[in-house]
Formats: sequence, structure tokens, C-alpha cells
Amino acid sequence: MIPGNLQQFQSSFRMVQSTLIGFPSPAALKSEIFPGVQLGEDPSIGRHCIIFGNVFIGNRFRCGNDVLIRSETALGDNVTLGDGACIDMDVVVGNNVTVCENVWIPQFTKIENNVQIGPGVRLVGEPVFSRIKHKPVRGIILGEGCVIGEKAVIAPGVSIGAGVHVEAGAVVSSDVPAARECAGRL
Repeated sequence: MIPGNLQQFQSSFRMVQSTLIGFPSPAALKSEIFPGVQLGEDPSIGRHCIIFGNVFIGNRFRCGNDVLIRSETALGDNVTLGDGACIDMDVVVGNNVTVCENVWIPQFTKIENNVQIGPGVRLVGEPVFSRIKHKPVRGIILGEGCVIGEKAVIAPGVSIGAGVHVEAGAVVSSDVPAARECAGRL
């Protein structure tokens, strides 16, 4: 399914088996008009992917198989998502970002430019009950150029500063300042 606003990109668009692009969210199904997907030049999208409507994707997007991208999401240029990656709603991803396989990115996350996220990383979202009480939700922030090692866990609302390298398997439960700030404290 290719929404009308993607017709201009069909010549450079690569899509394979069972992929849905512009899938309407439950809220959009109740309205007469729903926003489609804005997809940049030269995308490559794997099998069995679902990209909801109201998503902006920049140029040279690369996506493996079995990927889910929910609505209200913006991805910059040169973003790569590995097999089984899932991006929840209200997420912003900068340019030159690599997300390896089996990574879930929760709602309200902000990933700045030049970030690398290893396979199996868990970015943990806010508990559901916090939204019911109308508590302000602060998403995870991954600063410019940071690297998150394989199977690391980042707790809800944590901010990882620019240039920080999180080791494989680490559990980060509080904010980490930028790499230059860390070096000054050691």
C-alpha cells in the first residue's frame, strides 16, 4: 500500500514482500483524512515491515525485515534500522544513526546525530501507570555521537551525553554527562 504522497518517489523506492507503508493509526481511522508517510530519496525497506502514517523519513533510509515504525515519528537522513527494530510513537531520530537488530525505541525518545545502538539494546519506556496519573513523561535522550553497546539497558527518562560510549551489557539508571564532562571528573 503506497499513499498518494509517495508517488513521486516510486522510481527510487524499493519495497519487498508484505510491507505496509502509510498504515493508519487507530486515531486516524476515525477521521476523514490521515497523513501518509513522507519518504526521502533512495529508501530500501525489507520484508514484513509496517510504517504507520504521519511519519517523516529522510534520504537513504535502510531498513531490515520485520521493522515497525509508529506514527508521529521523524527519522533523519542516512538512518539504518536492523531486523526486528521497533520505534514507538513521538520519536525523533537525527542523521547518520544506526540501530541494530532487535532494538525497541520507546515513546518520546530523542536520538541525536551520529548515534550507534548495538543489537539487543533495551531503551525502557515510562511505566503505563505514570501516564494515567498525567505525570509529565521525559523520554530517553541519546546525545550526539554516543555509542550504546550490545544488550545495554537504558532506564526511563535517562539522558546520555554527547560522545559517551556505554559498554555492552551495562545498565544505565541515571543521567550520564557528555564525554568531555566525564573526563574532567575522573
